[in-house]
Amino acid sequence: MIAIITAMDVELENILARMDQPQQVHRPGLFGYTGTLHGQPVIAAVCGVGKVCAAQCAQLLISEYKPSALFHSGIAGAVSPDLRHLDVVVARELTYRDMTEETKRGFVPFGGCFVADPKLTVFLRQAAPQSHLGCIATGDLFVHSQAEKDRLRQDYNALCAEMEGAAVAHVCAVNRVPFGVIRCISDLANDEAHGDYEQFERLASLKSADILCEAIRRYGEKEGAK
Repeated sequence: MIAIITAMDVELENILARMDQPQQVHRPGLFGYTGTLHGQPVIAAVCGVGKVCAAQCAQLLISEYKPSALFHSGIAGAVSPDLRHLDVVVARELTYRDMTEETKRGFVPFGGCFVADPKLTVFLRQAAPQSHLGCIATGDLFVHSQAEKDRLRQDYNALCAEMEGAAVAHVCAVNRVPFGVIRCISDLANDEAHGDYEQFERLASLKSADILCEAIRRYGEKEGAK
């Protein structure tokens, strides 16, 4: 089984529309659907916004469904000056942006840097050939200032900022579950971020989901051929 996590309903919408025979799953900390996607059994869940919600959902999915792979799809704010609205970022690695490096090195597994599974990353990149590969920075605060963008660029060489990815990656890494993360840019994380977010949220969510579904199709073809 493949697990899929999104933070919001709008990010799941396009995935759910492509699933065959979806059956709702609802219990504390977990809301989603089981079914098939391109012939692959999947559990697709909405975790809610923020690191705690994301980590809780990821652990529940792993503990209950024991997925062979976990994909995380959604939207993000651009940190790199090379990114524009609706550009796509595939995670090479993810890290926390609201935690000191001393804390990460001393108390967080893998030093707080979680490297995405290379094979799943290839599938995502094949599904989005124009995507950007690099670091995604996760934190609980919405980034909407140039100063914070500059800090994230300087400290982590981050391409984009969001609020769940590193927490999902953290749980997957501890449980040794291969994971891949994709983000589509909804805003430029600057003073106009709130307005841009409202304008591009849905378009970015749908685009990220489209690419994820294509990556899962490729994953299924490859795994089925073995």
